[in-house]
Amino acid sequence: MAGKELRGNPKIGVERYTFFAVESDTAEGIIYKEPYHLRGTVEISPTDNGGSDVFDADNGPYDVINYIEKRGHELTNADIPPEVDAMWRGLEMKDGVLSVGYEGNTVYFGVAWKVKLKMPGKTGFRYIRYKKGTYSFASNVGGKTAPSEGAPERQTAKATYTAVKPDYDGICYEYIDETDLPEGVTAAELEEKWFTDMNWYPGKTTEPTV
Repeated sequence: MAGKELRGNPKIGVERYTFFAVESDTAEGIIYKEPYHLRGTVEISPTDNGGSDVFDADNGPYDVINYIEKRGHELTNADIPPEVDAMWRGLEMKDGVLSVGYEGNTVYFGVAWKVKLKMPGKTGFRYIRYKKGTYSFASNVGGKTAPSEGAPERQTAKATYTAVKPDYDGICYEYIDETDLPEGVTAAELEEKWFTDMNWYPGKTTEPTV
């Protein structure tokens, strides 16, 4: 029936996963390198864990401290190509070959993506970005023999992005819905700037990312 929503339709879809290598992070600001769009994003799952610690005094609960740890996300992608693997590990490819040893280099990245919303009172896209963090992942060189008949199983690669506190402003992540843009800022501007300039802020002129 036309206009009828089918059960099982996804409520949130993710796209335009883009990361930026951090060139420098100081009290004056964060400088990022050119953006890299990673194609083939399947799923992004937050790794944030929250909890509370209760401090007892006067023979009972006296104070409660709320906290969030393991800020970041797990990325499931159709593939993580060698050039991306090299960037995330802080390595260099030579003659098309990526050589991975037992020790890697710590390299920091900012990352941005958007999700399509479909829920009561909300439509359009939500834009998310993490200011600084690192990637870790297992080897993506495994494989499985294709079955003799039927459709072959899809193989995917996974990585974990762990956010860290930037030296500049201490902000972990930011997000905005395109329906909540301030006056004078268009959805087209948001779409362009979010994936090209990690320092862009709605309604504010920023210095170039690079």
